[in-house]
Amino acid sequence: MQQRAPLVLLIVLLVIFRLLGAVSPEAFPNFQPLAAVFFCAAAFFGWRMLWVPAVAWLLTLPLTNGMQGFGWSPSVFVALLGLVLAVWIGWGFRQKRALLPMLGGAALCAIIGFFAMNCLSWLILPDYPKTFLGFVQAQWTGAPHHGQPTWVFLRNPLMANVLFTGLFVLGQRRMGVETAPEPLPAPIER
Repeated sequence: MQQRAPLVLLIVLLVIFRLLGAVSPEAFPNFQPLAAVFFCAAAFFGWRMLWVPAVAWLLTLPLTNGMQGFGWSPSVFVALLGLVLAVWIGWGFRQKRALLPMLGGAALCAIIGFFAMNCLSWLILPDYPKTFLGFVQAQWTGAPHHGQPTWVFLRNPLMANVLFTGLFVLGQRRMGVETAPEPLPAPIER
């Protein structure tokens, strides 16, 4: 039961954040803590429970995309790559589950996901010249006809990931779940 309560909290927070971002995409474009969900799951639960946020993501994906007027897109594979990287980073934070290191890890996941998505945009979209200045444009200002600069798509996931991770870690403490790292196994003596 002690493992189940934080896991339920993780899923509830994911659904709330995803719906907030979908309901108000103009005010909160890409305000989605997806990377933080997978980061926290890997850091706190390890490999055995990653299927839970994966199922939650797959179930909320059509709902939130439909609310925003999007259909299926190959960019889902880039998002999936970002989630795999978040799991990998989270796995590295298994021994650093205090609040500040976790917030830093969540921020790192947002930055890496942003960079990966914008690199792909620069490579495949005709909106950007395939030059250094086109690459910088893809990373910061975006194409003029897109409406908002691309840095907004760094700011919002960064805020969502840090906020989500902070709520999750503090929720773990509030529920009495130990947030200190598990001790490493003792070396085998010969």
